[in-house]
Amino acid sequence: QAILAQVAEGMGDHCCHVGQVECMSVNKLGHVVLVAGPPAVGKGTLCNGLKQRYGLVHISPGQILRDHVDSGSALGLEIKHHIENGHLAPCGLVLQVIEERLGQLDVQKRGCLLDNFPLTAEQAVGLTQKIRVDRFLLLEAPVDELVHRATGRRLDPHTGNIYHETLKPPPPEIASRLVKRKDDEEGLVIERLQTHSRHVKSILPYFANNVQKLNGTGTEEEILLQASESLDKLEWGTDEAPYFGSTAFSGPFCGTSARRAGFFDPEEPPETGDRVVCFRRGPHFGLRGIVCDTEEAASHGEGGLKQGHIGLRVFFTPAKGAESAWSWSTFLAPVNDMEYSSICTTWEFQSSNFANLHRCFRGLADVDHVSKARARVALILWLQQLEDHDGEPLDIAESIEEEILAAFDSHADGSLYMYTTHQKLAPRTSLNSGQDYSLYYRALNNTMNADEADRLANAMPLIERMSFLLLYNEVDGSRRLHEGGRVWKGDAQRPVPLNMHKLREAQKHGRVIRFRQFQSCTVREALADKYRTREDGRGYKWIIDIPGNFWGARAIHDVAWKPDEAEVLFPPYAAFRVDTVNDDECSLVAVDRGRELDARAIRHGLRGTAVELLCY
Repeated sequence: QAILAQVAEGMGDHCCHVGQVECMSVNKLGHVVLVAGPPAVGKGTLCNGLKQRYGLVHISPGQILRDHVDSGSALGLEIKHHIENGHLAPCGLVLQVIEERLGQLDVQKRGCLLDNFPLTAEQAVGLTQKIRVDRFLLLEAPVDELVHRATGRRLDPHTGNIYHETLKPPPPEIASRLVKRKDDEEGLVIERLQTHSRHVKSILPYFANNVQKLNGTGTEEEILLQASESLDKLEWGTDEAPYFGSTAFSGPFCGTSARRAGFFDPEEPPETGDRVVCFRRGPHFGLRGIVCDTEEAASHGEGGLKQGHIGLRVFFTPAKGAESAWSWSTFLAPVNDMEYSSICTTWEFQSSNFANLHRCFRGLADVDHVSKARARVALILWLQQLEDHDGEPLDIAESIEEEILAAFDSHADGSLYMYTTHQKLAPRTSLNSGQDYSLYYRALNNTMNADEADRLANAMPLIERMSFLLLYNEVDGSRRLHEGGRVWKGDAQRPVPLNMHKLREAQKHGRVIRFRQFQSCTVREALADKYRTREDGRGYKWIIDIPGNFWGARAIHDVAWKPDEAEVLFPPYAAFRVDTVNDDECSLVAVDRGRELDARAIRHGLRGTAVELLCY
């Protein structure tokens, strides 16, 4: 609070010397949008909506200053020194902190929302000397309304959630623990409103050509619509990358990138009757429908395509009688790509058909022993009843089935050995690997990815034996521990749009993701690069760090068809944390299955012997 007060009130005595500050180089793609308004007007809510719609980075200068102080950095110590000596944080120091943040790559690519800054004329002078501001959004509301909103706010100290006595009442069971912040006392609220009114009049002249006033008394949707109408007029793309606003890309992109990522583009348009799903940020995100018409048209800057560029409009009819909608083709993916997903969340794992069919008294993260004989029976049944992506029976020649069974029988770990081969089952019917059943390992993986109960039930004993051999030594039942290190995986195709969306969300919220299928990796990066570039020359690269003494993966060079590939195999539904993700590669950290069991047990209140029983 002390820092926020200083930022708000004290810059006049410590004005920065703008003539001595070098102009900051801001990437022309990164729009800078200022969001200002009095206390309780809804700046945070608006910023959240704009962040979702445009992919802008939300930056709170007050929070950045607090983070610096808490981190104990050199800059934080300097800020703290001024506070402890009763001085105000100098304007130059505040601008330095903001300049550093705006210079980071995410802002350069996506642009940013600068929340409640500048607050004084001196800050406005310094800011406009350093960066180009594209829009100043000013939320306004009557004083009486703002006082009512602020004085009725209540904070839940356990969760940080904000409630309101009348506008957003808390659940009855937590009402007694809510507190009222000192800043929300009526006297202080009126004082803060007066301070805002005084300062905003002094800073508006510096942004006169870019100010957009918004009526803050409407609903969240109405206020967001007002702001969006203003921001939509900005240039968001470039001539080389004219499209913008897709949740699958971190910034502007071109039609070639869209096609490579699994979206339609003018050269490969959807056909009438195709089922599509929209991935553009905004009200149509996730909207599904059936294509009813297409037309080539020049953009006027609407819908995510730079003004003057030619694109393909796709008109589609959503389900349940909703009004027809349209989108540029590059934001649309086939619905089957939306539904097909080798990546899932823990909740999706727990509610999957795989989980329902999996039988292990120690829980979903573990597996019971399955004999080779039982796995062989399952292999025969799975091959004989195998269907492709469209539900058509896969015509596997009798000679191929005999060849597979002979290889299975002749190797001690026959189930793992067969997975490492490139055994052909039938002719390839789809260029999309997620719909292809022509190879043994791919057919097995896609059986798990599709998660259809009937198909999966046939293969479960085979899958469970493979998983057991990855996690345990069959001779004595001891756990197999991987020594740790870095492995790589090269995919010829980029993850489908839904998978990319899940990866970005997992990174953003710190959640784990799981691969439904077996994950085959190698300790040889050059080999992963070779597989990655074998089709269009680009593909996608996975970088996986495995902790030491890791339970949940096995180096299988001793049983693999090609020992020189130094293969490491993860069981189905292995968990990973997303470190970084972009359009070309993703870095993951593998989650140990034993530690995952421990953590889940503790979260559910289990202690001591109960944890041991669950794990062992």
